[in-house]
Amino acid sequence: MTPQNLMLLPLSTPKLSIGCPILDDCLGGGIPCNSITELVGESGSGKTQLCLQLTVRAQLPSSHGGPRGSSVYIFTEFSFSFRRLQQLGNLYHASYPNLIRLKPLEDIYVHGVHDAQQLIHVLGDIEAFIAIDHTRLPMTLIVIDSIAALFRSQYQTTPADMKRMSEMFFNISGTLKGLANKFRLAVVVTKQVVDFIGPHDKING
Repeated sequence: MTPQNLMLLPLSTPKLSIGCPILDDCLGGGIPCNSITELVGESGSGKTQLCLQLTVRAQLPSSHGGPRGSSVYIFTEFSFSFRRLQQLGNLYHASYPNLIRLKPLEDIYVHGVHDAQQLIHVLGDIEAFIAIDHTRLPMTLIVIDSIAALFRSQYQTTPADMKRMSEMFFNISGTLKGLANKFRLAVVVTKQVVDFIGPHDKING
């Protein structure tokens, strides 16, 4: 979804504030619910930092730019940065002591997946988890960081693999869109981009 498309969403669509007024203004108020938002950037550009911040900000009430809900954070590569999330949780609790509980991580559910098929199963479990209303706060945010990593490690560039990859991608995106619409969730996925430098490319070109 592009910033231009975000601006076309109905004004009644709930938004999750990023916490940066400039970015929120560009996005028409923040990350929209009932929708999938993709964050794309190079490694180290801050995608994970932003996603971690969103899981804590999601616990704020609408008067402070949040939907007052819990989150699911699905990580697909490396180890999850619990320490950084704890630091953010402590920071936000200090900033909003009456709005965010002393232990904000208790409203953030973290799960690791290692291939696309496992993600499909996990999304099914999440739907059942939300449906039985098993969380203290209503579920409002799903983060997948990064969705592209599942496909880079599992599929080759052969025609058969590309076909299977496309089918799996549409299956995952359809499932995520269904969850976003059914439960009024904000869904955020990240994708890392890389540069390919050929043998005749210069360092600065």
